[in-house]
Amino acid sequence: MLFEPITRQLEFIPSATWPLLHLLWIVGSTTFLLLHERKPVTTVAWLLAFWTVPVLSGVAYFLIGPRKVDREKAARQRAKAAVNNASPAKRHEYSEAFEAEPLAAIGYSLRNGTNPSAVPGRAANFRLFDTGNSLYPALESAIDSATDTVHLEYYIWQPDEIGTRIRDALARRAAAGVTVRLVTDSIGAKNCTRAFWKPLESAGAQLRTFNPPRILIPQPGKLNFRTHRKILIVDGRVGFVGGINICDDNITGEGGHGDTEAWRSTHARFEGPPVNQLQRVLLEDWLYGLPLNRSETGKRTAEKLLSDSDLDLPDDLDLWFPTLEEPDTGPWVQVVDSGPDEDTVDIRNLYFAAINEARHRVWITTPYFVPDEPMVTALQTAAARGVDVRVLLPEDNDSVLVKAAAETYSEIIVEAGAGVFMFQNLMNHSKTMVVDDTFSIVGTANMDNRSFRLNFEVVAAVWDQDVNRQLAELFENDLSRSQKFDDKDLKRGIIRRLWSNAARLLSPLL
Repeated sequence: MLFEPITRQLEFIPSATWPLLHLLWIVGSTTFLLLHERKPVTTVAWLLAFWTVPVLSGVAYFLIGPRKVDREKAARQRAKAAVNNASPAKRHEYSEAFEAEPLAAIGYSLRNGTNPSAVPGRAANFRLFDTGNSLYPALESAIDSATDTVHLEYYIWQPDEIGTRIRDALARRAAAGVTVRLVTDSIGAKNCTRAFWKPLESAGAQLRTFNPPRILIPQPGKLNFRTHRKILIVDGRVGFVGGINICDDNITGEGGHGDTEAWRSTHARFEGPPVNQLQRVLLEDWLYGLPLNRSETGKRTAEKLLSDSDLDLPDDLDLWFPTLEEPDTGPWVQVVDSGPDEDTVDIRNLYFAAINEARHRVWITTPYFVPDEPMVTALQTAAARGVDVRVLLPEDNDSVLVKAAAETYSEIIVEAGAGVFMFQNLMNHSKTMVVDDTFSIVGTANMDNRSFRLNFEVVAAVWDQDVNRQLAELFENDLSRSQKFDDKDLKRGIIRRLWSNAARLLSPLL
């Protein structure tokens, strides 16, 4: 037997002593866990593990448990503090002009958030994109116009036609002397090999990967500690953010979907002081990332950030954060970010506040709809007080588990008077919200626990009637290609209902 050598070593312990040792283990482990303030569900899960699987559960806790996650969080916090101290963009007060805006109270919900400098500022040249076919030429044009810096952060980057096109555009600017920095997620960009990135590295660009796994080194939450952000910033003056990744799924034509349509998604471009806040988010992740060519035997990111006295801040911070004049008119834009390194969940709180402040309409587009219970209650309450609540989801979801769980939440809010609509024959990857006639959200966050609590996300909250109208028009156009989630969907068979309810049990992980 595998454990016979161990049991022979412990034969000197009387059998009657084992129950006492187990009891002491339970008391000691319970006391240890209760001395740490964590979410009740996390504490209960570890309590059950400690009680039922002694010793091995303790080993697992110290290898992959919250103690290790805390090191990652501490490392992120150190990076965040360094960026906040170094950034010249320090705005801690809401302006009187913004306070006069309808629904300004939504912005106040983040007044005590983790990034007090990220208050609304006026943006210039705000533009929306509804597909990769319209966005990618704009990205290439912005890259080609760069004179000083190009900074990018992307979750998914594929080595396909679009991935190669954007890579080559970056390589051209790097070869021309522009400082190019790129952060990609180690999971989302896993298909891009060192050979794929070599032309960009050879041109002089700096590449970092976010939270890469390490062989034989326990790293908890690696599948959750991901950057889901999609950001491009040129010369510190032009910013792009939204739901469109760098891959052929978002285009039609050769290399994409041929004669069929590409994925529907939404992205935004803007200039002005809010770009400084987008840059701050990217710089935090730049510090946290590891150089792509770093040895796999090198220090883990958390250890590096916690032990190094010098966080290797870039020496060109004046180019990261140029002085940006605020226009007299234009949309008010607040860049809001959140991640698992914070106890507060700012993006989730932003959505929650927007739903509660709505008086006329709340139109939400999200590919993944797995809200927490307070969010469900907010949607139900809004519908009950006469707000036009509509949620648009893709019928052809790329996650069967999320789609199954979403059915149960759709049923709950439909019964409360909300409308749920299924976008047909195509993946709709947009992450947007339209509230009344003046407030909107466009960004990277889905309405699920993974985006709100497990991934690093960023959104642009916008106070502007014209942007609101454009997003409403996109929503209505998508609605014309959707089918209503109706009584037929509510009368699911027993097998489908069992599957949906079982998937819902995994909601905290979806």
